[in-house]
Amino acid sequence: MLSVLQESFWERLVGVVALRRPTYETIQHDPEATSQAWWIIVLLGLAQGIAVITTPVFTVVPGMSAEMVRVVNDLAAAFTFATPERQLLALAASVAGVILSWYLSSWLLRAIGNRVAGRDGRRVTGEEMRRLVAWGYSPTLASFLTPIPLIGPLLATLGTLWAFVTGVMAVRAAFGVGIWRAIAIEIAAFLVVLLVVVVILVIAVTIAWPFV
Repeated sequence: MLSVLQESFWERLVGVVALRRPTYETIQHDPEATSQAWWIIVLLGLAQGIAVITTPVFTVVPGMSAEMVRVVNDLAAAFTFATPERQLLALAASVAGVILSWYLSSWLLRAIGNRVAGRDGRRVTGEEMRRLVAWGYSPTLASFLTPIPLIGPLLATLGTLWAFVTGVMAVRAAFGVGIWRAIAIEIAAFLVVLLVVVVILVIAVTIAWPFV
């Protein structure tokens, strides 16, 4: 049983990355893919947490004023995870953040997509959308490679960029729309999620600042 599930998972992973539309349609209508989607989300949260722990978030750029350098150094100190406790906290926060982003993105894509597709398009359920969104995230699992010098961050960046493409394919498969409508739906949802993330980061920095 386990070998069958593993084979199905890896076959689907290859199909998603290769943009095979039948794979996306199978994922959408297969309840079995829900548990697999949760594994992708949890692994992605851990991968991004590792990337945050091992990669400096803020760096000093030549030409900065002394005041700006001080601000950047203070921010870098706030987002440095040198102790095991802070590293575990970063991993937990990363997983929670990915789950929140997943649910928010899925809800937005479903709401926008169902409206854009109209009466002639496919009506997508919340669970179907969450499955497709999670599998669309799968290229970003390359974030696990971030600690590898030089090539790791490059591969992680490529994975993130390709995740936009797989996300567009997920939207196309979900609603049966053309590529340009799918891109518009994906960008609209991404901008809303980005705004929410920026607001959360500003609040987090504001709270952490007095303790730096």
